[in-house]
Amino acid sequence: MYGFDPSIVALGLGAIAICIVSAIDFHAPFETVEIRYAVMRDRYYFAVLAYVTIAVVFYVFMVIQIRWLTNQLYPGRDAGLLVAVPATIAFMVLAPHLPVLSRVIGLLRTMMQTLARYPQAVETVIVAIARSPIRVTERAKPELQRELEGYGVPARLIEKALNQDDEVLAAGATAMIMQVASLHTSFVDLRGNPRFEKFFRARKAAFDELERQYRRMLRRSARALLLTEDIMVSDVDARELVLEISDFIAEECEDLRVAYQRRLAEATLSVVDRRDSRTELISSFGYQTVLPQPLPFAPLVTIFVLDFAVSVAPLFFLDLPKKFAVGSLAGGLSSLAHAVALTISIFFAIYPKAATNFARPSLYALPWSSYVVFGACSYLAGNFILWLTYNTIPIAEGWLAKNHPFAASSLFSLIFLVNTLVLSILLDVRLRADRLDYHEARLKDGAAHAVVMASLMFSLLVSFVLVTRAFGLEMPSIPLSWYAGIVASFGILGFVVGYLVPSTAEAYIESNKMIRKSSALDGNLLGWAAPASQSTVKP
Repeated sequence: MYGFDPSIVALGLGAIAICIVSAIDFHAPFETVEIRYAVMRDRYYFAVLAYVTIAVVFYVFMVIQIRWLTNQLYPGRDAGLLVAVPATIAFMVLAPHLPVLSRVIGLLRTMMQTLARYPQAVETVIVAIARSPIRVTERAKPELQRELEGYGVPARLIEKALNQDDEVLAAGATAMIMQVASLHTSFVDLRGNPRFEKFFRARKAAFDELERQYRRMLRRSARALLLTEDIMVSDVDARELVLEISDFIAEECEDLRVAYQRRLAEATLSVVDRRDSRTELISSFGYQTVLPQPLPFAPLVTIFVLDFAVSVAPLFFLDLPKKFAVGSLAGGLSSLAHAVALTISIFFAIYPKAATNFARPSLYALPWSSYVVFGACSYLAGNFILWLTYNTIPIAEGWLAKNHPFAASSLFSLIFLVNTLVLSILLDVRLRADRLDYHEARLKDGAAHAVVMASLMFSLLVSFVLVTRAFGLEMPSIPLSWYAGIVASFGILGFVVGYLVPSTAEAYIESNKMIRKSSALDGNLLGWAAPASQSTVKP
């Protein structure tokens, strides 16, 4: 350990412990494989990383606060960051048992699981599969015949039962048992694909149970079919018996079909990365469906990186006196906090419209009340992030953020409020226009947002000077060209945000809306597999 500061080593080891514990805690109250193999891989790791990052940031903040408190109680005996050791123990042991903190952790965990779209993602794909027409694979009928013959059902009776002529089985029941056999054989084929080896290993218990249910269904269906062997068309009760047996077999198959559809949805999401490849996998099982368009992360990543660069550049390139000197740690963390808060403000502009009717526009009006609610949420979240950052990082004595952190965070958080409001309005205007070309008017959206962001930054800089002087503080000597550069850079940032976000969000919301509408009109629900016109059996 020679050459290393023990305080830094203690803080680092504590952070590693927090990373491990929080990564495990992310899945509570579920098993790890329960979430991992029910969502898209990139969303899963992104959500886990976000949860771990928040835990580490909170841990570092707590260590700094404990150090400050220790220095106040025992002046002249600075323990440094060695307080990381008791802080780590307290965080891991006490946090889950403290009433308020445990609720906060639980809420945060739920939010991060929702960010990974658990269980929304798999449930959406299950509905898309269940409502889609299915083409039974060629192997299904020979497989069913072989299995039923093994249970003593005569080949002649099996052939009659699978004819879908309502003589031995109703058409709906025949279609149902054929679909289950088709799904079973498709999963047998998929098991041989090395790409899905980890998925089948993670879901071994579920597939073992499916196999037991499949065998039980075959045994009970065979016994039911044997009852029909002596049925004569002229029998008075023959038709009633056919209906009863059909109901019995359909009930046996229903749970199996739903379970197979769930496993197919899980494999589609957790193993396959591209949307067209997911559709191809589902098609190999006989389903003809269109999957919802996931909300892409690429625009958010682009905006995050650009905002970080725009925020951090002036801090490192300005030649400031010692009283206003910005260290690398302070500049990097403050810019990182700003980028995180801006990304969250975009989230408050998009997600409510995708998840709730409250935030969506009507034919005649924009959802003004939602602007107030989610604009306030964006402002409060950004204010808290900046305030927490200003209270944690080492800031030079001359800055407003050092002497009055809440005033500084409250002022600069206005950019998050305005960003949420403008993006919400631009997106609502697009949704009301109901255009099919989602790339249309992107330049106009970008230009509008650029003007707003540049104007807002100019106003914030003027307000920053006035507030700083109102508190009796000095302003650093910064050339006007730098102020103009900051305003211009945030105008560029506003253009990128306006160009990428509203059109991308509109495409995501509208595509999912069209899929839901078409599925409701054209697809089959979880009732009988055959159309009503082909079956006389009551669901």
